[in-house]
Amino acid sequence: MADRFPLIFNTSAGQIQELSASDNLDMTSSSLSNLSSLSVSGTVTAGDFNSTSDQNLKDNIRPIESALEKVSEINGVLFEWKSTGEISAGVVAQEVEKVLPEVVKEMDGKTVNYNGLIGLLIEAIKEQQVQIEELKKQISQ
Repeated sequence: MADRFPLIFNTSAGQIQELSASDNLDMTSSSLSNLSSLSVSGTVTAGDFNSTSDQNLKDNIRPIESALEKVSEINGVLFEWKSTGEISAGVVAQEVEKVLPEVVKEMDGKTVNYNGLIGLLIEAIKEQQVQIEELKKQISQ
């Protein structure tokens, strides 16, 4: 069939599901609901990505301390993927791991939860804003 994607989910028990172009995959209600992670090699494109972030699902919520200092230790880099030669931009997991190890995981190489960096950046901006306000006060005096 021309509308088939090469997307098949397997377990040790055999094939679970094959998706066609008109299918939707809902991992919350399908037989894949016990899937705890999904690994994709290549590019994933979507109109939107929503991450679960409900306060009711979290314990021990606290701000990230010294966020600006931590951000200063991470470099935004341009690089080429060894496997494809494709140019990309991002961070280096080993650098991130030194300052925010909670967002780095060891899989097939180190991975970075880029969503996890957003909280760090928000707190760093807030720290900068405090510095800016203090400088404005000094200048006006």
